[in-house]
Amino acid sequence: MSTRRFLLFTVATLSLLPPARRAAAADILRIGGTGAATALMTYLAVAFTAKTGIGVRVIPSLGSSGGIRAAADGLVDIALSGRPLSAAETARGLRMAGAIRTPYVFATSHPAPPSMTPEAIVAAFQSPRMNWPDGSRIKVVLRPRAESDNQVMIALLPGMDAALDAARRRPELPTAATDQDNADMALDLGGSLIGATLTQMLMEHRDLRLIPINGVTPTAEALRSGAYPFAKDLHLVHFQVPSEPAVAFMRFMRSPEAIGLLNEAGCLPGAN
Repeated sequence: MSTRRFLLFTVATLSLLPPARRAAAADILRIGGTGAATALMTYLAVAFTAKTGIGVRVIPSLGSSGGIRAAADGLVDIALSGRPLSAAETARGLRMAGAIRTPYVFATSHPAPPSMTPEAIVAAFQSPRMNWPDGSRIKVVLRPRAESDNQVMIALLPGMDAALDAARRRPELPTAATDQDNADMALDLGGSLIGATLTQMLMEHRDLRLIPINGVTPTAEALRSGAYPFAKDLHLVHFQVPSEPAVAFMRFMRSPEAIGLLNEAGCLPGAN
């Protein structure tokens, strides 16, 4: 992948954290949720443990809703969610402590994808007859209906709601259960087209090409300048009173050391 790795990444957290509650294992930070952040958290865990002595267990493949439920049940200290909390989840005692904003990208296994317009992306999902410039067929990979990426695409691209409905009526299109499955299928499928996050593509070193939109390559710098307007927020969620490892991790994420490490991850601060 040719995407440059000088991208700015940091995390916005609450400036004042509530008092910590004790976790069942105070020397272990348990974190999990959306697969878009799994590799990133694994990467950060090494430096966090070296700095604090707190071990990290990154639990893969929970998904946003699964991570939120795990946080509510005390099974993880921090959940990573690709969507904001619902009113019912907030009422249950869950809180968003910060957010990570990363470019939402479209990626392909095609060796030389062109720049596309938002309208062309929507048409590729809607029509079974859309081809790449060399005449090869565009092959879309779908996500389950409850997946947060669907709502991101619908919010970002006019007409995508109807396009996804049309795509689900195409029996030949595969559906990827997790973010990792999504990237795996895209690698295995010639001429693939998927939606994903820049941070996942970078941190997992996926051999996929990012598609420029209206001539703009997705980078965090392009997102910050407004040249690339498509983004997804990844929310850090904890229970009402966070555990000591969770408090330590959120403080670590604001440290110069962490910010230096995060510069390669392709994100910007998000707002809660």
